[in-house]
Amino acid sequence: MSDVTRRPTTLSRAAAIGGGIVAVLVSGAGSIYGAGIGVFGLALLSFGLVRGDRNGIDVGALAIFVGVVAGGLQGDSVELTVLATIGTVLAWDLGHDATDLGDQLGREAETTRLEAVHIISSLLIGLVAATIGYGVYVFSAGGQPITGVVLLVLAAAFLVVALGSRRDQSEWTGRSR
Repeated sequence: MSDVTRRPTTLSRAAAIGGGIVAVLVSGAGSIYGAGIGVFGLALLSFGLVRGDRNGIDVGALAIFVGVVAGGLQGDSVELTVLATIGTVLAWDLGHDATDLGDQLGREAETTRLEAVHIISSLLIGLVAATIGYGVYVFSAGGQPITGVVLLVLAAAFLVVALGSRRDQSEWTGRSR
């Protein structure tokens, strides 16, 4: 019997990097600072995904999000800011999913269907939440500046972090810290 490779799964890892790329490209359209910070965050996220390091994924996604905020504050497109936020949250969520599945089942396990369902459902949840939030903005903003949307996005990010569950890595791998 061969050893199991405890690295992030391939499909979710690729989708996480894709979400990060979307976030960086979209936030970079409004700000060179947002693009620079986002590229740095994308490099950290990618490094964390290659190594299976949850802290690298967290720091990378946070840096991408800071790039999104910078792009939102300097740009004037609410739609792009919301789209970049969805990409950032997807990158973070799918990155952790890839790491968790790799730790639990190993990279060799057949997880394509499970990962596809998670990717599609996360994308749909993000799009529905963004649509509702954007609808509230359009119907109640009355010409308010984009700063209000950026603050709404920040509040949503803090809510995601507050509601997220953080599992101890030793719980999955049987290793003690």
